[in-house]
Amino acid sequence: MTAVELVRDVLRAAILRGDLPGDSRLIQTDIASQLGVSTTPVREAMRDLAGEGLIALDSHRVGTVRKPDWAELVEIVEIRRALEDVATTRAMENISAPQLAEARRLAAELAEEEDVGTWVQKNSQFHSIFHRATNTVRLGGILAALEEAGGVFVAQAQRLHPDIRRRAAADHFALLDAYEAKDVARAAAIQHSHIMLPLQAHDMQSEP
Repeated sequence: MTAVELVRDVLRAAILRGDLPGDSRLIQTDIASQLGVSTTPVREAMRDLAGEGLIALDSHRVGTVRKPDWAELVEIVEIRRALEDVATTRAMENISAPQLAEARRLAAELAEEEDVGTWVQKNSQFHSIFHRATNTVRLGGILAALEEAGGVFVAQAQRLHPDIRRRAAADHFALLDAYEAKDVARAAAIQHSHIMLPLQAHDMQSEP
């Protein structure tokens, strides 16, 4: 692991876990001192996190953790649901046995994982297997970017309603079963429902 990857993973996990809540300021020199690295990898890592939408950088390159804007998630969900049928069809045509085996391994780990930050990152790895299996450049890239942008909402949803994690884990195994059965319609239906989980958690929180 490079220094940039170390800093990026530590900061991303802290943000997703809630250790660095919205509006937290990220000072490069402080982070470098805490992690025992120079400011150069910290600067690069913060630029990557800004690209993921987790932080905002000002003109002095000071980072601020972004507060989740749930209206943004509504847009992300709408786009993903619009793309899911074609993505599922393409992925099912191309996914390999080793890819499915890797996805099942990750699904098993996710079913046992309790740390929110780690869970969200492993969840992204799980879904990226299916994104790559589409064997597309633009579609796969769009799906990966949307998955990345949705990570902070997935984390927040789990903090709002921990039961969401159990439901998500069940969806993962159901999705794998559908892929192994070559059932495109079933896989797409699972994904359509799965994508909605964070919004459902937020809506439950908003209920009087």
